[in-house]
Order: sequence, then structure tokens, then C-alpha cells
Amino acid sequence: MAKPIVASLSGKEYSFNLSKIDRTKIYGSKKRVALDSQGRFCTRAALSSDGAHLLLTGMTAQAYFKQDGHLVARQEMVGITPDGKLVEQMPSTLGVAQNLEGPVNPSEVLSLEVEGIYFLESIDPASELLDKLNSGEIYKLPINYTAGLEMETGYLMANDEGCFAIVGKPAQTQWIESATLFESVEAADDADDLDFESM
Repeated sequence: MAKPIVASLSGKEYSFNLSKIDRTKIYGSKKRVALDSQGRFCTRAALSSDGAHLLLTGMTAQAYFKQDGHLVARQEMVGITPDGKLVEQMPSTLGVAQNLEGPVNPSEVLSLEVEGIYFLESIDPASELLDKLNSGEIYKLPINYTAGLEMETGYLMANDEGCFAIVGKPAQTQWIESATLFESVEAADDADDLDFESM
């Protein structure tokens, strides 16, 4: 079982056991399989670009190859910034107390690129934090289920079904001003000298 989420608020720590929610747990799932003429299961595979190697499902997820053919295992790979500096790996936050921020505006959750949703079971069902969540307040904290190159953000909230953590990264939205948009449209119209009357 995974370590709990430990949240710290006003000097007190609150622990939650978590289980990931996915569509298959809610709706069930179906799997379409391919069979050969004798009813045997077919296994998916691909040929390398030179036709020398047969790659079965899962092989490309285990390692990468350099141009000289040298195998590089995933655990050997590191993150590099655009200016060539090494990116430090962020540790898992499970089991380690993380400071809560909030209550936050619910609109923050709507701006999240969701990576996962977790059902939370409070280890102390009579906690003050659980009362706040049940009253509609939303809190956020840094969270990483496993170690990785980026720290994600988790939002703790509750409804009639229970307590949840919605985890992801803030969406980076780039807006175009209307003046810029209209200028680019006008420039495109000027460049188009089609004579529709002659068609």
C-alpha cells in the first residue's frame, strides 16, 4: 500500500490514505483482441527502421538507443534545461508532511491540467481539516506520487461522495489580443488578390 498524503495546516498534520480513481473502476472496461485463423491471440510487434530487429510491446518503454546503437536504460536518463543545466529530480512527497495553502479560489482547479484523481480516506475522521473540506473549502499542496523531474500540485476537496485530491500542473494558457488577431487577418486579406468575378 502507498504511503499516505500528509498535509500540514496551522501546525497540525493530517494523514490520508489514497487510491487512484480511473474510468475502469467507475465504468468497467472492454478489450478488443486480435485472433489468428486458429483462434490464438496475436501479439503486436514492429520492425526497426532497418528491418533488423523485431520490437515487441513494452520493449521501447524500457530503454532508448543512441545513434551508435548503445543502449541507455531509463534510470540512466536525466533532465536537461534549455541552457544545458542538469535538472534535479523531485522526490516523492508521500509520507512527508507538506504545507497546505488556502482556502483557494475554486477557479484555480479549473485551470489545472489534470494528471490524476485520488480518493482520500482520512486516517483521523474527526479532523478539523476534514470539516473544512466538507464545508466546501479547497486547499492545495505540492505533491508527487513518485519521484520525477517536476513537482505537481494537488487540490484537496470534498463532496457528498467523499474526499478527493485532484493532481496536475497549472495550465499555461497564452491569450492573443483581439487587435493582434485582426491585424494578422487583415494582412492575410491584403496578400490575397484573387479575382472572384473571373471565376
